[in-house]
Amino acid sequence: MPSFFDLPVWVGLPIFVLVVVAVSSLLVLALRGWVRRASAGRGEWDRVLSYAVGAYGIIYGVTLGLIAAGAYGNFALVHSVVVKESSSVAVLYRDAAFLSEPASSELKSALVAYTNAVIAEDWPLQEQQITPETTDEHVTAIQRAIADFEPATDSDVVAKSQTIGAFNTFITDRRERISLTHLSLPWMLWIVIGVGALLNAVLLALIEVRDLRIHLLMSGLISTFLAILVYSIAGFDHVYSGPIAVTPEPFRELLTGLFLQSP
Repeated sequence: MPSFFDLPVWVGLPIFVLVVVAVSSLLVLALRGWVRRASAGRGEWDRVLSYAVGAYGIIYGVTLGLIAAGAYGNFALVHSVVVKESSSVAVLYRDAAFLSEPASSELKSALVAYTNAVIAEDWPLQEQQITPETTDEHVTAIQRAIADFEPATDSDVVAKSQTIGAFNTFITDRRERISLTHLSLPWMLWIVIGVGALLNAVLLALIEVRDLRIHLLMSGLISTFLAILVYSIAGFDHVYSGPIAVTPEPFRELLTGLFLQSP
């Protein structure tokens, strides 16, 4: 079932920001009367609250920053793995040129079929956080094309050995991509983010500001930035799906570049 974060950024982000700002504004309006009564004649209200807001802002800000850095680190890791695997396919395709026929054409055909399958079959499954297995048969075809090649000369022996090494690297890179299908932040961190955002809105609502417009403006600006940051973390969290996702573009570039230039 599609989630909120499957919407395009230009749709999902404004909606998310509006929801967060609305919640923050409602808290300001709901607590405003109680804050006036509770703080009346108590000079320490603003002083104590300023300490609490300052300390909380540092703790939550640093925590949120570290979580955002971790989420982006996961995104960057998966992107690099995808680039590595596509590069491994490119190396194998180049190495196929050193094999004699029909092994060379068979290996190239198997690599083209695998690349198309990764885009058409693997990626839709990984977008749903389902570990793909449908391309295993294409890997077997690649392996068979290499194994069936019988070297006739010393140069053939070297070419086959080099191709086997490239194939082993390709297998390692492929398994790494597949193993990262379920990579995401632990659920406990999302509790920290959610509870922290709510407490932040409450503390902003507890500040005594005589002018309601200024209070709503201050709360709205801070909530807007917080909403953008949380949305970014959520976007980076599931790296294969959502508006901010790793795409199979490196594999598409093989189909429109190397495979056409070196048939």
